[in-house]
Formats: sequence, C-alpha cells, structure tokens
Amino acid sequence: MTSASSVTYLEVNNPCEEVVTWSATDLDEFTSKKFGKVRAAQATIMQDATTLSLPLSLGISGAVVTVNCTGLSGLTICLTLYGDK
Repeated sequence: MTSASSVTYLEVNNPCEEVVTWSATDLDEFTSKKFGKVRAAQATIMQDATTLSLPLSLGISGAVVTVNCTGLSGLTICLTLYGDK
C-alpha cells in the first residue's frame, strides 16, 4: 500500500466533509487531515476507466481510507469523506 501523493484539496463549506482528488492506483491510502475518524467515504473515477476489472471500493480504518480497485493505475479519482474531528 502506498500513500496518496500530489493530492488536491477542494474547498467545501461543510465542516463534516473533506473532498480531495489525485491520480490513484490500486491500494493507495489517503489519510484525512480534517477528521480523526472517517465515518463514510465516496469515490468517483474522473476519467475513462474501461480497463478496470473490478469495481472501485473503499476500506476505512480510523482516519485512513484505502482505495481497492484491481487495474486502477494513474486515473484521477475524487474522494469525498464524511467524518468527525
């Protein structure tokens, strides 16, 4: 597992949300800077993803979200996190 790099933080006005984008690969881990505990997460692939063999899923453990998607390599995703400080 690798940490997400070159992350872009998008401005949101909701204190319960954090939104980021980056060029993701399978098993990338993103650690929330806003929340001590992520309660839920939603991810959207923002490019053509015809080469993926499995759907995108997320694993959540505390403030860390892991992207699970066989074949995901270098595609931009948008990750929306919902959580508590």
